[in-house]
Parts: sequence; structure tokens; C-alpha cells
Amino acid sequence: MAVIALRRGTVAVRVAVLAVAVVGSFFTLRSGLAFMLATPATAHIAVEIDPTNTNALSVDANERLKTVELGAPAAKLAADSKGILEHSPYEVVALRNIGIITASNDDEKGAANLLGLAARLSLRDYLTHAWLLDYRFRTNAVAPAVTEADILLRQDDQNWPVIIPALIALSRDPRIIDPLARTLATRPYWRSTFLTRLGSDNPYPDATYALLTRLKAIGSAASKDELDPYFIKSADRLSPAQLFAQWVALLPPGAEAAGKGLLREGDFAGLDASPPFGWRLYPADGVYAERGTGPAGMGSALFVSYSGERETIFANQELVLPPGHYRFSGRAFADDAIEAGTFHWSIVCMTKGATGVLGTVPVNPLPGQLGRYAVEFDVPANCDQQQLALSGIARDTTFDTLALYVDGLDIAKLR
Repeated sequence: MAVIALRRGTVAVRVAVLAVAVVGSFFTLRSGLAFMLATPATAHIAVEIDPTNTNALSVDANERLKTVELGAPAAKLAADSKGILEHSPYEVVALRNIGIITASNDDEKGAANLLGLAARLSLRDYLTHAWLLDYRFRTNAVAPAVTEADILLRQDDQNWPVIIPALIALSRDPRIIDPLARTLATRPYWRSTFLTRLGSDNPYPDATYALLTRLKAIGSAASKDELDPYFIKSADRLSPAQLFAQWVALLPPGAEAAGKGLLREGDFAGLDASPPFGWRLYPADGVYAERGTGPAGMGSALFVSYSGERETIFANQELVLPPGHYRFSGRAFADDAIEAGTFHWSIVCMTKGATGVLGTVPVNPLPGQLGRYAVEFDVPANCDQQQLALSGIARDTTFDTLALYVDGLDIAKLR
């Protein structure tokens, strides 16, 4: 090849450089303009500007797929998508379009091969993974179906309103429990949203419970926040004894002992468990109800305080005591004198048709001293659910704020 030497700065050189710049800028401008116009609204214009721009072609094909009909329009779209692949063999949208059109022509196996390749090339294409989610589950490839759901949920939280209900619907199939639990155990960021939605909807209670127990078994137990909606929903469906059995089974690791006694967390050490069988505290404006460290000799305790302007419930806990005679006891401490009956514990029957107070005991220790209290009560045969509550009565208008520490609670069956 001949090499022509041009002197620097000559007119010939400037003309040659200018020609290269013009040609280069033309192709750059055309391709750049097509890229900028490669949006759903303007993709067809972008294709007219640069028929070889794969980004513009893909977006245009993507929009056409939304409205394409079977027959000639679908064949034309398939042909155009094949043309895109000639320019860019790994163009996901083109593969996906051909795959979906193939599926519409009753060749799902062929479509699965094409869409499977598209899925390996990109985790971002919604239609590819949505089609595979449906296909995998229908063809009994349950674990791969869960993988596709995970991909879709990780893509964008805008997918959640569609994919989460679909995954909840699929959860009725027992085959999905283990692969779904193992996916959730990786703690994807959609996990808590899914579990709380599953618990609050709870369309298949047995399947939901099976998933929750499987999560605990593989070392990824649901948290209190994830379990709360499930127990709230289940309270209307299960008997108190059934609900309590499930509550105990789903207690977090290391807290199983809490389910063995008649009363939970009598020491207020901070059990992180869902209601109704754990403590529920009711702080409010001017009302304190919180776990903390009590005075010397108490350790962990429940601290409560209020002005006494209105009757107040500070804390309560649901119980499932079989019929019998019981003794409830505890300890308390107060810095200042408390009028008798201001603070009191009550045990009431919550069973419909048998509601009523089973026992009460005032809590008014001597100032600066640990005080003990106890009361015996009977649970009748027709009372299968009870509640223990610490309350404060309404007092005359006063500027005094009353405060109390309680701990060492216990319930024992006497006979």
C-alpha cells in the first residue's frame, strides 16, 4: 500500500482531517441521536434514523410486542428480531421476542430454550423471567420457578405488586415450601415484605405455617415483625390452644423455654416474640411502660408510670391455662408511697360466654422496699383463654406522677 506523505499544516492535510471529522461526526451523530431516541415513545423514529442501531431496534421491537397479533404481524416481528440478532447475536430483547412468539405458536419447549438463553444473558428483562416463572412452575420445575420469582423481585420493587401475590398463590403447593424457604434464607431484600404480606393475607394457612416452620428448621427463623401479621390473622381461625402451640413452635432460637411455663417472661428480660402470648406494652403520652433495669435486687423489670388522670393499662399478656386452681405472685418496688389499689394486676377470662374477672391483686409496696404480693384464683372448665394485665386506676386530679417497678412474676397450678 502506498503511503503519501503530506507536509504538516498544508491545505491537503487540513482537508483530509476535516473530511475524516465530518464523516466520523456524521456516524457518531446518527448513532447517538438514534440512541437518545431509543425510548418507547420515539423508538420508531430512532429506527428510521439508524436502522442498524440495536438499542433502537430492541426498544422498537419491545413496544411492538405489546400490541402484536398472531399471523403476519407476529411473523414480521420475529423476522425483524432475527435481523437484530444478525447485528448483535446476544441481544436479549430480540431473543425474548422470538421466544414468546414461538410460545404463542404452541412450541413452549422451543420457547423455553430461547428464553432460557435470554435469561442467562440478562437478569433485567422482565418478560423473559415472568414467562419462565410461569412455565417452570407449570412443568413441575418448582425450584427454578422460585429462582425466577427471586430474579423478578430483585429487579425492581415495582414488580412486587404482581410477583408477590403470584408467589403467595404458588405457596399453596407443598413442593414449593423447601425451595422458597431456602431462597428466603438468603435474606433477599424482598423477604420481609413477602412474609408480612403472606401472613396478613394467609390464604393457605397450613402452607404458610409449613413455610414458617421450615424457615426456622434451616436456621433462618422469621423475626417478630415478620410473624406478627400471621399470628394476628390466625387468632380468628385457630383455637387458643392451637394458636399457642404454633406460637411456641415458632419462638426464636434460644427462647423455646418461654413456651414451657404458664406465664411468659416473668422476669421481663426482653423476649422478642409476637403477641398474643408475649407481653404487650402500652406507652402513651404521659404514660411509661418499658423494660429496664430495676433497683438493687431486681435486675430486669417492668417500669410503669403515669399521672393517674385516667384508668390506664400498662401491659398485658394472653394465657392458656387449663381448668384448675392457681396462684399468681410477683415483686414490686416504688420510691414513694402508693395508695392501696392504685396499681393492680387482674386475671380475666376472655372466652366468649364466660368472660369475667378471675382474680385481682393490688400492688403497693412500702417506699424504698421490695414488696411481694400474691392471689389465688380458679379457672373454670368453660374458660380456655385468659389475660393477665397490669392497670392503674383513675385518681383525683393531681400533679403527682406515680412510678412502680415489677418483676419476678409467676403462675403456679395448685390443684
